[in-house]
Amino acid sequence: MLALALVLIACGRKEEARPGQTLLQQGVQKLEVRDYAGAAVLFKQYVEQSPNLTVALQAVYKAYMSQASRPYAQAYEFLVQYEPRAKEITVDIDRAGYYQVLGTLAFQAGRNDEYARWFEKALELDPNNHLAMNDYAYALAEEGRDLEKALRLIRRAIAIKSNIGAYHDTHGWVLYKLGRYEEALRELRIAVATAPDTADLRYHLAAVYAKLGRKDDALVELEKALALQPGHEPSLKLRQELTGGGRG
Repeated sequence: MLALALVLIACGRKEEARPGQTLLQQGVQKLEVRDYAGAAVLFKQYVEQSPNLTVALQAVYKAYMSQASRPYAQAYEFLVQYEPRAKEITVDIDRAGYYQVLGTLAFQAGRNDEYARWFEKALELDPNNHLAMNDYAYALAEEGRDLEKALRLIRRAIAIKSNIGAYHDTHGWVLYKLGRYEEALRELRIAVATAPDTADLRYHLAAVYAKLGRKDDALVELEKALALQPGHEPSLKLRQELTGGGRG
């Protein structure tokens, strides 16, 4: 599972009040009615007027990710345009946080030819950026490529931060993709115990149960996933495969 943070910069600086806040607020209003082009114009004015690029980009990122629609593609398109100015983010771990966000958003936006380079930049700047490790590993697992690398990445992340359910979910999902189902089961049980109210985690556990021939256990987890998120497409699809029934 991707652990998309609601902060752009690793150290989580709080935004400072400044006159440009009106532009930021107007941009948020545009987002709320899904006028993404209008929001981008206002956000660009806000960033250009801000004395601190780090804080300004953090604020815009939070504005995008606070939307229920999670406009990943629009957020990526906006934030990536400032990559030529990344050196203005002078603290390495902060710049790594920026690149981690670009990697995660690129993957979420379906830009699979772009996310790896941003994650690599993040880890070059901050080798302990466990969020980048997790999201990079998950992206690779979803694509089904470089799975041994994905396994190394997520194990490093868990060694740094072991109490995050999403990280154990990613570990289990990588193992699932490698066909190591019993190992995957152990990790996904940890993930679900840590974060039981997440549909993706329940679905992943169900997928492993299905591979192990434990159909009833899989269906129980799918029902829990769908109770949490009734329109969860992967769960609906797997339930249909297991039961031969419809989508209802």
